[in-house]
Amino acid sequence: MQSVLNATEVRANFGSFIDDVVREKPQFVKRNRDIITSFSLQQMKQLLEIYEFTVEFEEEKGVFTGSIVQVEDIVSEAASLEELRNDLAEQLVDYASDFYDSYNEYLAAPNRKAHAPYILRVLLYNDVSEIAELLHG
Repeated sequence: MQSVLNATEVRANFGSFIDDVVREKPQFVKRNRDIITSFSLQQMKQLLEIYEFTVEFEEEKGVFTGSIVQVEDIVSEAASLEELRNDLAEQLVDYASDFYDSYNEYLAAPNRKAHAPYILRVLLYNDVSEIAELLHG
């Protein structure tokens, strides 16, 4: 691995380290045997944008029923497509919070570990309406 910074150097120049991550590029930091990566929020959003959310839905007698394909457990019903999308987004935010709070357990579950990059993408946004805009279909 190229260009790995020493944790002691990073600690001594933390402000400069943050500036480099935000304004230039991701950084790798080593402490003992452990290596971590640091990304800016914008860099992470760009990295994870390939993880798109697809909504599949049906409309019957004015009721929209749908789910998120990539996170199959999230299902909702609403009177309009917009309401459906917003409810699915709210459920996705709740699920992302649960997933993050128990990250190791969810990551170890065979039926949940593929959700990890999608969950990380959701966690990058502050507003449910922003999440709703990520839902396509």
